[in-house]
Amino acid sequence: MLLVAGTIVALACLTGTAKAGPLTTYTGADNSVSSLAEMTNSVAAESAFAAAAPGLSIITFETPVSLDVSIAGGSITNDSGCGALCGFNTTPGGSYFYLLDEGGSATFSFTTPISDFGAYITGLQTDLVPQETLTFNDGSSETIDTPASTGGGGAFIGFTDPGASITSVSYDATDDIVALDDVQYGSATSTAVPEPSSVMLLGTGIAGLAGLIRRRFAKAL
Repeated sequence: MLLVAGTIVALACLTGTAKAGPLTTYTGADNSVSSLAEMTNSVAAESAFAAAAPGLSIITFETPVSLDVSIAGGSITNDSGCGALCGFNTTPGGSYFYLLDEGGSATFSFTTPISDFGAYITGLQTDLVPQETLTFNDGSSETIDTPASTGGGGAFIGFTDPGASITSVSYDATDDIVALDDVQYGSATSTAVPEPSSVMLLGTGIAGLAGLIRRRFAKAL
């Protein structure tokens, strides 16, 4: 199952700035998988996300995590302890991933605020555990449900939220043991929206220039 959904989220800020665009989610899921090659729907969702937000930073867990990101709640490993049923690496040529034990959650915190985030999740058994979720705050609380995936299934969850300033994203595995990998983050889709005062000044300047042109044209006649 592959799903791309758009939801309009309106925000009002005391500074007068406006949110630049809608929150759009990208999700796909596959049952009983043991490698990225088997995760057809998940890969399709990731491809759609990557096309919408190109050039993001990526955490593969094969090398040290960038200093602008901190992660809490799980551990980096190359062995889940129970095979693909509990999660596996999705980085081509890699072996490491971020493991969440049963009932665990992982929180990604960003020194520089982001507006786009995505990750692969493996080892899913959503038929046996309560709904797993991705949560964040873009001015109001947002929750994206993990798509149903059974028997050690895999999924991709991503979102683009132009103009948002998100400093942390959390994945809640509830009672499942899962792995996260190839985490993408950044602000590729962000578009600055002028403050009302800036728009007003721009309009005033244009009106003044038009008046000056009219006066000079009248004198020429």
